[in-house]
Amino acid sequence: MNEELWWKEPKRVIQFNLLVKDTPGMNPAQIAKETEEMASNVVVMNVGGIYAWYESKVKYHHINEYLPKDKDLLKDLILEFHKRNIKFVARFDFSITDDTTYLEKPQWFARHKDKSPYYRGEKRMGNWSLFLNTCATGGYRNEEVAVPVINEVLDNYDIDGIFFNAPFASACFCERCQERYIKKYGKPMPDSEAEFEDDWLSQCTKDNIAVIYKAIKARRADVPMILYYNPNSTISKSFGRFDRDSIYDRYETADLICTESQNVLSNGVNGIPDTIHPIVAMKSGQTEDSSLIPFGIIHSCPGMDWRHVGLPEAEYLPWMCQVPASRGVIWHSLTGYNDTITDKRIIKAVTKVNKMIQKTEKVMKGAVSKAEVLLLSNGTAATRGWAEALVKAHIQFDFMFEYRMNKDLMKKYPVVIAPEGFMAYEGVSDMLKEYVSDGGSLIAENTDYSSIVNNSDLFGVKEDINVGEYLYASYLRFEEDGVALKAGMDTDKVAFRGAVSYCTPKDGAKTLATLIPPFAPLEVVGAPPERSSIPTPYTDIPLCILNTYGKGKVLFLPFSLNMLITEFKMPDHYRMISNAFDFMLGRRRELEVSVPSAVQVTMYKKEKQILVHFVNEIGQRPLMENVPFHGLSFSVELEEFQMVKNVRSVIGEESVSFRAAGKRVEVSADKLEVWDMFSIDLV
Repeated sequence: MNEELWWKEPKRVIQFNLLVKDTPGMNPAQIAKETEEMASNVVVMNVGGIYAWYESKVKYHHINEYLPKDKDLLKDLILEFHKRNIKFVARFDFSITDDTTYLEKPQWFARHKDKSPYYRGEKRMGNWSLFLNTCATGGYRNEEVAVPVINEVLDNYDIDGIFFNAPFASACFCERCQERYIKKYGKPMPDSEAEFEDDWLSQCTKDNIAVIYKAIKARRADVPMILYYNPNSTISKSFGRFDRDSIYDRYETADLICTESQNVLSNGVNGIPDTIHPIVAMKSGQTEDSSLIPFGIIHSCPGMDWRHVGLPEAEYLPWMCQVPASRGVIWHSLTGYNDTITDKRIIKAVTKVNKMIQKTEKVMKGAVSKAEVLLLSNGTAATRGWAEALVKAHIQFDFMFEYRMNKDLMKKYPVVIAPEGFMAYEGVSDMLKEYVSDGGSLIAENTDYSSIVNNSDLFGVKEDINVGEYLYASYLRFEEDGVALKAGMDTDKVAFRGAVSYCTPKDGAKTLATLIPPFAPLEVVGAPPERSSIPTPYTDIPLCILNTYGKGKVLFLPFSLNMLITEFKMPDHYRMISNAFDFMLGRRRELEVSVPSAVQVTMYKKEKQILVHFVNEIGQRPLMENVPFHGLSFSVELEEFQMVKNVRSVIGEESVSFRAAGKRVEVSADKLEVWDMFSIDLV
């Protein structure tokens, strides 16, 4: 292996989040041995920032008070890991530091609008110093502390990589940040972080990290830097605003990126993350040429408030398996190290998944996605709703982002989906018109008045658009031309809610589904039942319109189908999206499967192989037990002149049978436990 490129080889990462009070009990040789036994080949450990895990000479760098005085613990750890060919990645966090530094250097810290600092952990019990958020543009995160610390570590320790925890900029109203804001946008900083320009906090983060990245490469160009990427914009009650940004911007100041998929069961059953969270995170972090793939950080705990115990094993296993099945690199995040982890089920689960991954690494190397749908993504709830429906329907898809539109790449996909709000971005409409005109099939969800008017020719509607109120107690009715949309549903209508953009189809456009308006106000829909007749069972108000545009076609939805998926998760809405895809595809899918919707399926290709992953999440969440699925079957369409030499179960090593059926190969397997990958080996 080329030592300079170790990070481009298969990796199984374990991050031991070390507790300072556990320091005296750390045995480097034992920790390295147990890491190897867990089938990991990369370890991430605390080195600097909040605490220095070595005797730092940099002023204001808080040294771990529990470090042994008779030896260099960090050097011993690195040595023991290297003896076992385990790479050591140094974890740094300069986002917070203690109050003693604040008292001497208050100008380094982030400020609220009222100039008060961001306190972190002021209510924590025990004999601890008070932490405060540092400013991304201040000296602590840049040349006065962070850069000297990085240089000190690079000069004195044989680390293999650097990872920055919590690199995101706080919303800071200090004078320095306000001046930078005016310089960038030509206007004063607003009073609320919610009103910041969309790229402001991302730019602050990027500028800060660029300083550190430059310092790393100047010292040791061979050391890769790993940086967080946030695929979705969020507002956190505890930590404020986080803005989604371009992975390509992140790669300008990092060699690798990672995303985080916390399965936060501590939020309660109504707050459990979608089952698709890791798969969407992995797809969001991949470059369009498939050359760079992200790490997927999976925490072992059911929430940081319960970080000392593990997720239920049945829930934990498929959550982890989604990462490699989605072509990501697993990164386990554990609290403590093996001797201090008292919930030993965590260690067993991590080891089990790592050994499963080992079986797939050689086969998956160089594999690329084999998808028939391009889902346009801007990281919003609309995108996630469509992604969930596609996953449940076992439809293979890739993302294309609003910041990296590529019309030539788009044309490689037979179907493109534009979720609500996406066509408002500059240039997107023209690109989609060219795609459809050349023969592509577009499914477009759009409720915005201006956007519909501007694309009325593409959607096949007249420009007289009116946006209505939010509707309850209403239905979507399938018309004769839309019979394909209700395949598998023995009903003439499905539940409907939401606002409708009322429009009139142009000549030649077909109405596939219409609106049945509310039969009663919401407060009396059930009282009395004798009066629940539908007063207007038929209208010509379209909810699905099929339009021919050039050589291609468009299925236009003037309502929020993604919202119905996200809010209600009713089978009819999932089925409708699945049927819409088949209708627009106009032929059999390349991959057809016979498994429940709770089994995730992803497909990849190499020159002489087709690789199909199945991740089993059958059961009510949080999963109490892993329920094996028996009788798995699927078929794959082969390219011209391809012939199948063998089909094998790579992970489960289950019994597999296959047969050629025209241009397809049909595969059957006895059983699916948690995760398996089937390799179709071609002649």
